[in-house]
Amino acid sequence: MLARRFVMVVTPYAKCSINVIMNSGKHRMYCINRKQNGHYRNYRLLSTVHNVPEEVLTNGDESQADNGSEEHEIDYDTITGGNKDMEHKLKIIMLETEVMRQEGHLVPDNNFFTTSMWKELMTLNSKSARTRHLHYLFKISKIKENRKAKKLEKKMLYEQERAKMEGEERKNLPIEEHALRYGLCYNNLFLRFYDTTINNLYNYRLIQAMQFGQKLVIDCGYEQNMTKLENHNCAKQAMLSFAQNRIGKDPFDIHFCNMNREGEFGKMMKKYFPTIDEPSFPLNIHEKSYLDLYPKEDLIYLTPHCQQEMVEYDPHAIYIIGGIVDKSNHAPLSLAKAKKEGIKMYKFPLDRYLHWGAGSGKSLTLNHCVSIMMDIKNTGNWEYALRHVPKRKLVDTYVSSPNKKFSRKNGNMWAPKYNNYQNRDFKSDRNKKLNLYLNNK
Repeated sequence: MLARRFVMVVTPYAKCSINVIMNSGKHRMYCINRKQNGHYRNYRLLSTVHNVPEEVLTNGDESQADNGSEEHEIDYDTITGGNKDMEHKLKIIMLETEVMRQEGHLVPDNNFFTTSMWKELMTLNSKSARTRHLHYLFKISKIKENRKAKKLEKKMLYEQERAKMEGEERKNLPIEEHALRYGLCYNNLFLRFYDTTINNLYNYRLIQAMQFGQKLVIDCGYEQNMTKLENHNCAKQAMLSFAQNRIGKDPFDIHFCNMNREGEFGKMMKKYFPTIDEPSFPLNIHEKSYLDLYPKEDLIYLTPHCQQEMVEYDPHAIYIIGGIVDKSNHAPLSLAKAKKEGIKMYKFPLDRYLHWGAGSGKSLTLNHCVSIMMDIKNTGNWEYALRHVPKRKLVDTYVSSPNKKFSRKNGNMWAPKYNNYQNRDFKSDRNKKLNLYLNNK
């Protein structure tokens, strides 16, 4: 049963009536009525009420214990550090979260929240920012629930299949009938490759690249120019880059330079690479700058803000990719850094081979850049290497193989094009594609 209580408190803004609705667990939902121009108006924005009395936040725990529901214990001292003001703010945010859940917003269950999640919510100053973050956490919680359900379903199917096979084995089949069976636990033409075997193969290729392969540097010195969420996205892109490079036939020897292990980016790297500190893990982490590790004349910084395009691939150079997610900060940070350090700069020839759509930015993710570098290294074909650019950014695209160039004719057929690539007029080619697109439209 829900218990109701009517409390009158005085806030710095006005005399308010707070209708306290006791809910299951340690959280309550509040309905605040504020008197304004002689009329009471209902307010749900609890973040504007700072001086809610502590007895309002703590009273009623005895009635909640009788509900019999599972309670989610929260360590307030760990989250707030023993600060009473921060603890009071945390309770207000928890109360606001419960109100949003009751109103139908996408908010995860209380059992999903961890200490770091509550700390992150306390750093957000506006309700809209907290709403967006709670929406993001809700999606993450549902993804984990779906993975857990699929894993349980797969386990149940395996147990059913195993029980069926064990039941057939009890029939004591003759050797002739058993020999004719083909499948799991029966005859098979192929040996089974375990995941550990494949991992050892990929790690062996990376170790070979660390000894004899070409080096590729990822500059991690932009942590202070990114928000916490952007640092998380950058660390995830670094993980995808490592995985993409790992499965290549001729992988790069990737070096993460200017890494701050105690920073936000370093902590997320530790999360995505749990074995990053083990000596046997084939990944190079440096807190030093790349200028302290390699000669300056061998370094080439790849930045989208540069004017000079990268026409030919240099197998002896050491390319540098800036590890930055610039959703909120579009300043040419990598260009300024390369100019300050006196390093040669290039950019991908995106305008020469692709026609960009309106409103599409030309910034690529870290894993896309690494995939493009791997393809241009192995094939030397820019049209094939730029297939990793997301199609949503382009107006007109065409398919290319590593050895042949193809262009679209009449909107349906594909035919070889441009036997002499040195004399190709790229500007007229872009105009033809644009006219074809407009005519078809």
